[in-house]
Amino acid sequence: MIREPSSTVALIQPPSWLLDLIRCPACGSHLQTDGDQRLACISCHAPVPVRDGIPTFVGDASDDVSRRTQSSFGYEWTQFSDWQPSGATNFADYFADFDLGSIRSATVLDAGCGMGRHARFVAPHADRLVAVDFSAAIDSAARNLSAFPNVACVRADLRALPFADASFDFIYSLGVLHHLADTEAAVRVLVAKLRPAGRLRLYVYWTRTGWTRALLSIVSAVRRLTTRLPHGILRAACWVLSAALFAGVVLPYRLLLRAGISLPPRAPFIVYTKYPFRVLYNDQFDRFSAPIEKRYTAGQARRLLESAGLEDVRLVERFGWIVEGRKP
Repeated sequence: MIREPSSTVALIQPPSWLLDLIRCPACGSHLQTDGDQRLACISCHAPVPVRDGIPTFVGDASDDVSRRTQSSFGYEWTQFSDWQPSGATNFADYFADFDLGSIRSATVLDAGCGMGRHARFVAPHADRLVAVDFSAAIDSAARNLSAFPNVACVRADLRALPFADASFDFIYSLGVLHHLADTEAAVRVLVAKLRPAGRLRLYVYWTRTGWTRALLSIVSAVRRLTTRLPHGILRAACWVLSAALFAGVVLPYRLLLRAGISLPPRAPFIVYTKYPFRVLYNDQFDRFSAPIEKRYTAGQARRLLESAGLEDVRLVERFGWIVEGRKP
């Protein structure tokens, strides 16, 4: 049954059903409510703070790269937190071939939810959905998802998820794992949280060839500087770059398409012909801010799931690779 958004706001305490899923990071035991603003382990009594209804299992990252990644995405999804201008189009890109009816009784995990733009469209079709992010973006997600009583937000690290193994029927992580130092380890963590016959769906960047590959090599060189710039300065620079790309590439593409001239599906920036300017702007900030950016061939993307033990792995080319597999 499709759930419609309610008019209520997020509760101070997380929903009771979430306590069936989460576990103490220290000893693996169940957690219970311990006052209005925290949870506590029933065995070792380790506390977990709850902020505005969000159980918080992680603070500032300990290592420099993770801390910069956390800061980058926290800033990005606070500044670009409005899902409405492009949400439906973006969701269609990532879930065009997905049977939403298959998750009507499912417990779903959005692993790296950002501002909650995908969860906003998955939630009406799922039984329960947990949205996780390790940055301050989880606050934007909580606001965007507050109308759904079947959604819970958790601040946690994908590399150490505080959930019981075999908790989820469907997990998706879109545009996240290629920003982690050990992507393969993160995939193994996600697979461990899947129930038997559960499915994992990822989106990762693709490698390119020819002059596009050469252009990306230049981008990679520039990123050595931009990933260390103050976010405000980088955001301003990305606005200028995006305005130039929109005027010099995207608008001419649109004119050609309106004239009935077909364009190669892999043409650089062609995806932005169906999006407003702000999406291009957002994506350029993302590209030049995240400290780690990996790219995969089709075979490498497939092996991410196969090496973690998933079966029936299939690959879809969509401005990158959407790869999905099933747990035996």
